[in-house]
Amino acid sequence: MTRNFLPQKYPHLMPEDADLWNDFQILFQPPHLTFMYDVSVGMGRDPGEEYPMNIRQMALRLSKRRLDVVGITPEYLEIFELTQSAGLRAAGQAMVYPHLLRATWGQTLPILTTILCRSVQDDIEPVLNEFSIRLVVCPVIPRSPEPQG
Repeated sequence: MTRNFLPQKYPHLMPEDADLWNDFQILFQPPHLTFMYDVSVGMGRDPGEEYPMNIRQMALRLSKRRLDVVGITPEYLEIFELTQSAGLRAAGQAMVYPHLLRATWGQTLPILTTILCRSVQDDIEPVLNEFSIRLVVCPVIPRSPEPQG
């Protein structure tokens, strides 16, 4: 299978993560009705009263956590954490993000968490299983040569 379309770009995703996401959608055809990208969750971090209010408000807005992708179905939400190599950082994010999404949105639907990656560090997979975090290791779909001219 080769990828013969121009890859889409997504807010907040690095080019290699956008390629990963495009490959995942082609290979796995996720059932979600829609996807949201670069989703802000959490309260943000206030730099302190010594700063003017406009700076504090900007800091609060810019320091919120960002979810790479949230898939929405009528039955559940699914957080996708995209990374080239799943390790401790991705595992920690996958554990914390459902709580932040639920608190920010006041969500009552079940929230699933998926780490989507190209590879996984050996000692991380058992931890993900322990916490019911889905792991998808997605192969690279070769690209067709871009048309010249």
